[in-house]
Amino acid sequence: MSGHEGEILLEDPVNRSAPPGLGVLTAKYVRYPGSQQLVLWLPQDGHAGYRSFRILGPAGDPVEEVEMANRLNGRVQILIDTYPWPPGSYLVTITHQEGWRHELRLRKLAEGEALPKPPPPPEPEPSKGPIVYRDGAGHILPNLDLEMRARALEKLAARFSRRLEFEGNYRAGTIIYVEGDIRVKFYHEMCGGGVHFSIDVPVAAKWEAETGRPLSERDDIIEFVAAETQRRQARSWRYEIKDNRIDFVD
Repeated sequence: MSGHEGEILLEDPVNRSAPPGLGVLTAKYVRYPGSQQLVLWLPQDGHAGYRSFRILGPAGDPVEEVEMANRLNGRVQILIDTYPWPPGSYLVTITHQEGWRHELRLRKLAEGEALPKPPPPPEPEPSKGPIVYRDGAGHILPNLDLEMRARALEKLAARFSRRLEFEGNYRAGTIIYVEGDIRVKFYHEMCGGGVHFSIDVPVAAKWEAETGRPLSERDDIIEFVAAETQRRQARSWRYEIKDNRIDFVD
């Protein structure tokens, strides 16, 4: 399949005429050589009154326009293959039966075009050293700010070094998600009927009990497992994320 390798720049998602307090779309862009994907998460159940899903291309022509129920991958996730898209500006619109909508604008760059440079950081204020906290007796207390910052840096380093380990063979085996000290096992097996192989994942209700990880991390971990497995083991197949499994199909 021919495609376009250019990077994608995402603007901040917005709501139009939506009820106060309703969250916006969450968007993530994943790119590998010869493959790229835009992943969207709705702020609420996709079957709760959503009507249509539409993408307009650079000339304002529809790239895709379908009923929302036919575009969901589970309850809140939408997967979009952006590799065939030529460079230009795009608009993703998701409408609700009550008249409001979610919007996401993005721009795909030409292959080899460099990403815009981020704005320079503000000038740091003169350092006065860490604040030392003491109790009434003059004893030094732990600096919670520094401790929280150190934990955040450790978590960030673990996230950027995360990887998959594979055990077994193509017919059946285990895929292990590794992030720092975190290890989560997913079992896979060869299938039939148009599905080459499938990876079992715990449903949302059992996720924390079976993996030991917070439910808020579920979508991100599953997406990483699917995309990284495709990159390393199944480049010629696409994946479909279901409630309890990841299927690899033609």
